[in-house]
Amino acid sequence: MFVELFDRFVLPKSTNEDEKREEFILNVLLFATILLFVFANIVSVIASVAHPESYKHNSVALAVLFLALLFSSSLYFLSRKGFFRLASYLLLGTFFLLATYMACVWGVDVNAGILLFVLLIVMSGVLISTQFAFVTNGVVVVTMIMIDVLQKSHVIAVNRYWRSEAWTYTDTAMTAVIFLIIATVSWLSNREIEKSLARARKSEADLMVERDLLEIKVEERTRELKEAQSVEMAQLYRFAEFGRISSGLFHDLVNPLTAVTLNIEKIKNENDSGSTIAEVKMYVDQAVRATKKMEDFVLAVRKQLARKESRALFSLNEEIKNVIDILSHQAQKVGVEISFSQQGAVILFGDAMKLNQAVLNLVANAIDSYEPSKDWADERAPSRRITVSLREENGAALFSVKDHGVGISEENMHKIYEPFFTTKAYGNGIGIGLSITKRIIEKDFRGSIEVKSKENQGSEFLVRFPIPSQIMS
Repeated sequence: MFVELFDRFVLPKSTNEDEKREEFILNVLLFATILLFVFANIVSVIASVAHPESYKHNSVALAVLFLALLFSSSLYFLSRKGFFRLASYLLLGTFFLLATYMACVWGVDVNAGILLFVLLIVMSGVLISTQFAFVTNGVVVVTMIMIDVLQKSHVIAVNRYWRSEAWTYTDTAMTAVIFLIIATVSWLSNREIEKSLARARKSEADLMVERDLLEIKVEERTRELKEAQSVEMAQLYRFAEFGRISSGLFHDLVNPLTAVTLNIEKIKNENDSGSTIAEVKMYVDQAVRATKKMEDFVLAVRKQLARKESRALFSLNEEIKNVIDILSHQAQKVGVEISFSQQGAVILFGDAMKLNQAVLNLVANAIDSYEPSKDWADERAPSRRITVSLREENGAALFSVKDHGVGISEENMHKIYEPFFTTKAYGNGIGIGLSITKRIIEKDFRGSIEVKSKENQGSEFLVRFPIPSQIMS
């Protein structure tokens, strides 16, 4: 009941946060002041009845307290009507005039006057601002000095009867009112400080949560952008690789195409010369085999240029063979021999085109690791080889590409998977092949890749793929 009544009389009506705080403090202060003045008036009335000999003094105090009660009620009415800032200044002005009056009449050292000045400074800081409290303090000090000077110069007459008289109930009531108002103001000030600190802590916690969420969103967005860039780079890289192997492709297509042409010519000549059916069939078979060879080359290259993903079971052995066929002419041009050893058939599930690209990157890099040399055809021939191996071990496929080329320096070992990092000469690579290869192996096939290398001694890339038990050979 009391809480509902209290809320009804003191809850602010303003919508602005700062104005709500100031209005609430003023309402509480005025509400408490009204109650305390009511109590002080009751005590003064009782004291007048109990001590009629002090009636004159008590009647003056009672009149002052009653007027203060009426004025406090008027200020409360103004505050509830929305004029809380005006009510605040009037309240402070009233306390200033009251304290100044007491200092002029009974001396600057009168206890009630000093307490009112103290209350005035405290209320100025709470109701208006801390800067206004300092201003008020300066005004109070100047006022007390002026009153003291005027009193000592006998310009203002001072009534110091209170020094010779005993402390009365009215004095106690007045002092209690002032003390309680100071306590109320201090409580309101501390309450608002604690609320502000609580809001600050909550805001800080919310900001930390928002910061963490923002960091997560930024990381996710950055990862998405990197993924999108990686996909685009992979597409561009496939076209770049096609440009690199196109000369070898045309060379490899020319040979079977020539074979097809020669066999067709032979079939025509044999028909004209009356050859047997067996001889004609032999030439036809040779032409068909040459045509099939061209088809295999074209199919392998189409995989490199394909954009559409297709997840299915495929033979890792066949993909490696296709890559070696595509790169065979490129290897022959620099005198490099590629050997492929396999132990059993390895079947994987996923996008065969992507794995084909990863294998091609590793083998092409191994070819590039051999520096061009004019004498590779004779004394350097034994060392210019690439060993590609594939085997199954403990439910995993182990794929290795080993060369004896320039190797990788120790300082560059941790950079080789970074996009656009390359040690190749300008125009021979853009530095994204190994980055794409690592992403394909780890993300698309959940595998791992590691490298062993020594400068000027060669490198070995070892790739491990997990093979699901249901498709193990």
